[in-house]
Amino acid sequence: MSRASWPRAGLVLAVSGILSAGCWEQVSPEWFAQMKWQPSVQPLDGVEPKLPAEGTIPLGGIEPRIDHPAPAFSPQAMLLQNPVPATTESIERGAYVYGIYCTVCHGADGMSNPQEFPVARRLTESGMPPPPLVAVPAYTDGFLFTKIRYGKPGMPGYPQIPPRDRWHVVNYLRTLIKGAGGG
Repeated sequence: MSRASWPRAGLVLAVSGILSAGCWEQVSPEWFAQMKWQPSVQPLDGVEPKLPAEGTIPLGGIEPRIDHPAPAFSPQAMLLQNPVPATTESIERGAYVYGIYCTVCHGADGMSNPQEFPVARRLTESGMPPPPLVAVPAYTDGFLFTKIRYGKPGMPGYPQIPPRDRWHVVNYLRTLIKGAGGG
């Protein structure tokens, strides 16, 4: 470095030192916590949500909850009868809903091919492979309907699927897996 560049280097060093000192408060640990410690208004603290008026029910009615450790194996589930006839429209609707919620794990053909679907692959790698749906013929309609709603270990429940659509999925499963009888 030449003698002529020393004053320039000194000036750059001095300016950066001044600028850094001006920013210290913003990088200080105390600065980040200030928002946490400031007074704030929490109007809903300690206020419970209002309950609906007695005797009211949701617009779509209330689906009875099965209180059982394994709801799909409960007597209530086994006795459920499919109120939706297995028409072409029902099977098409079931295929549509199955495509949204079930295909990512069980595959379009119900055989759970982990090489084809990333979610099934991740589940398989984690030791919880989604099973092929070959056992569907052995299950009752009520069992399948309840298993879709509540899930099981390794499978989430899908209570967000409306009951009628779950019955459509059951009808579709009966056609997807050959030899599936109703019941």
